[in-house]
Amino acid sequence: MSKPIKVSFDWNKELALKTSKLYYDYDMRHSNKRYMGWLFVGLVQFGIVGALKHDSYGILFVSTFLVTYWYYGRWYFRRRMLHRFYEKNTPKNLKVTFTIDDEGLHSEEELIGWDVIIKVIELEEGIFIQNSDNAYYFENSAFIPRKAKSALLTMAKEKGKI
Repeated sequence: MSKPIKVSFDWNKELALKTSKLYYDYDMRHSNKRYMGWLFVGLVQFGIVGALKHDSYGILFVSTFLVTYWYYGRWYFRRRMLHRFYEKNTPKNLKVTFTIDDEGLHSEEELIGWDVIIKVIELEEGIFIQNSDNAYYFENSAFIPRKAKSALLTMAKEKGKI
């Protein structure tokens, strides 16, 4: 039986936006969605060829718009939506505490068992724990003591979640 790991942090708007951006970037680098971006880059290349050969600037305009939206606009609109959602629905500066042990993640309201956790993702800034409903993010500063992060990663590896 492993020693329980305590994770504690203040949930606020800045952390919510940072968490969403980190997960968004991770998802775009490690999911099949990135191939859509490559498709749009290919469309831009066809648009350039079409514009140069046939004076067809419509294809160039549409493909350039799609690439610009895909790489820059999506996060801009998502950030605005999250900002409004956070302002309306989330309490300000909520103190969050989890205890992580061999059973799973314990909070005041629930237990998230290791059996429902899909994967544990280590980032330079912290750790994501993903289940089918949610992704939980713990910054490096949330681990008490600091070496608890490596203990959590060891536990996740033993459970087959890394």
